[in-house]
Amino acid sequence: MIKLRTYQQDLYDDIQQKLYKDNVKKLCVALPTGGGKSVLIAKLAQELPGRTLILTHRIEILQQNSAWLKEACVLTAKENTLRHDKQIVIAMVQTAFARIKKYGIRYLGDFDNIVLDEVQILIFEKVFEQYDFKRLIGFSGTPVLNKKVYSTVDEIEYVEPLTLSAIFDDLVQGLDTQFLIDEGYLVQDYNIALQLPGFDKLKDSTSNPDGYTKDSLNSLYSNAASVDILKKSYFDYCDGKKTMIFNSSTKINAIVYDLFISLGLNVKMFDTVNPTEINPDTGVPYKRNEIIEWFRNERNAILINTNVFTTGFDVEDVECIIMNRATKSLALWIQIVGRGSRTTDKIFKDKFTVIDLGQNIHAHGIWSMKRDWSKWFHSPGKKRKSIPDLLATWECKECGTYNLIGDEVCTSCGAKKIVEKREGRAKKLKEGTLVEYGEMPLPKSVPIIKYCKSIGEGSNFAYSLLERKIIDLFIHYNVTPEFYSKNKVKFAERIASIYRPIYFAIMRDKELKGANKKLATQLNKVLTKVDKLYNLKTENK
Repeated sequence: MIKLRTYQQDLYDDIQQKLYKDNVKKLCVALPTGGGKSVLIAKLAQELPGRTLILTHRIEILQQNSAWLKEACVLTAKENTLRHDKQIVIAMVQTAFARIKKYGIRYLGDFDNIVLDEVQILIFEKVFEQYDFKRLIGFSGTPVLNKKVYSTVDEIEYVEPLTLSAIFDDLVQGLDTQFLIDEGYLVQDYNIALQLPGFDKLKDSTSNPDGYTKDSLNSLYSNAASVDILKKSYFDYCDGKKTMIFNSSTKINAIVYDLFISLGLNVKMFDTVNPTEINPDTGVPYKRNEIIEWFRNERNAILINTNVFTTGFDVEDVECIIMNRATKSLALWIQIVGRGSRTTDKIFKDKFTVIDLGQNIHAHGIWSMKRDWSKWFHSPGKKRKSIPDLLATWECKECGTYNLIGDEVCTSCGAKKIVEKREGRAKKLKEGTLVEYGEMPLPKSVPIIKYCKSIGEGSNFAYSLLERKIIDLFIHYNVTPEFYSKNKVKFAERIASIYRPIYFAIMRDKELKGANKKLATQLNKVLTKVDKLYNLKTENK
């Protein structure tokens, strides 16, 4: 029997309302990364009437779903037989499509319900559109698409954003990310963004998932100044921490990998183009699952990739996400950053660091901000496509003909458009600065208490952990001895305001063993340690 958390049960009840009372046939469900989509899918599959087909697009997601449904039949590329008496079938969408194509639609049998995991990946239609299902339920942490639909009416061209309302009849939303953080199910994001001129020079692309051409992205991120900024970002904020780096292309992957290897860092790379490092134990290149296992077990590991580990990848003690790319895709931005949001018992982790080297925070907002997904689910309607400015032209260097700015070759002689190189590009890149978005997250009681319980420690350890986190704030904000000494009374008041609510939360928790400590005594200990940090004589009594 699957037991749901309170907020999961509320969302489950909302789903039931939509399916059975409101008679919604095709329903989209939004729940943030880490909110527990797999357990909700399992609960639905067990209780929906009739047979259910669960489709995924990544092996990691398939494994997560099947872990909750031991009674299900899991269809994989290696398995050639399928029991049609099984009520629940879990399959990779690529495998299901290949079997249907080879053996016909009857191979899998009929299904009353089809459930899609990570539905914003538009590859499921080729399977579910072949079935006469009663219910279609799509789950997503980011129910938003980054595509447009073009049409022509009376010789006038129109453009319209493609939304999931083109597939589903309605949307139901779970609680937002910040709620999950506050309740201790996810970790708070701490954001650092690069303020950098020149991103407006990136060229738009309708085929690249990031929304920019590969050539313009490669040009920007292979620049020596950009590589230097990446190196500085890592050593300033991530050195020694488990880190994932997401690059814009396999070309940039190779550049970053070679750099980090030359620096003697503990790094591995995985993509579908670059050769994988040789495993010394086997003498052959590391396989995907071997790299994941290495990353899981190495404390200071760095994992480099492009889009391989954006969804369904859960290594809980990741502390740093470096976004070394610019993307127009809100879904991709949120999915990538979410890889660092998991809670863990391996280390104390009350925050994870996000370094944005692509102005994505400026475009999309920080990962944890509240979003009303209905704004992205429903289409705003068609708009007339913008007409090219007839004054925006370029002159052909070969014949002197003026062409529209969108033409890549001369309409008169066929010569290719020549783009003049811009001077001072590298200099501009070097002027980029890393800026914090918001303040350093303050200590919170929930993660401290949860971590102490997970490792079997009591209240004394919790107080000690809280003291260290307060000391970290002084170090992070680079408070000078002179400034601290001058404002010591104000700092004592501020420390008390941070410490007091967490102190009482620790005191009230009956599962944390340990002797009761007076608040005044504990505050004095913290102030003594801060004084020691600045080599000052303690005056508190």
